[in-house]
Amino acid sequence: MRRSDTDALQDLLFEGLTFELPDGSVTDREADLNAHSTGAVRFEQLLELHRSTREHAGRARVDSLIDARLIDDGHHVEGKMNYLRYWSIIDGRWQVVAGSVQPVQ
Repeated sequence: MRRSDTDALQDLLFEGLTFELPDGSVTDREADLNAHSTGAVRFEQLLELHRSTREHAGRARVDSLIDARLIDDGHHVEGKMNYLRYWSIIDGRWQVVAGSVQPVQ
């Protein structure tokens, strides 16, 4: 994500991924990979301020508070963001199956 490494992201993101964006819209794996590969989304800074991880029986929930600076579809976005990701072990490896990002007021 930090480097828009689509090869690494393909391995981490479940084929059926759903991800909720700050405007309430939901995107999928292909749209996310496309945004990274075309440069529509570019992260200039991702500084993790706090992380909470809960794991049980091959599933996990990770909440991260991030100080972010990025370009999103030509718009500069800067501020604290709360990223929520749900992970599962699928085909013997951890994959992100769902998530969301919301700005922190």
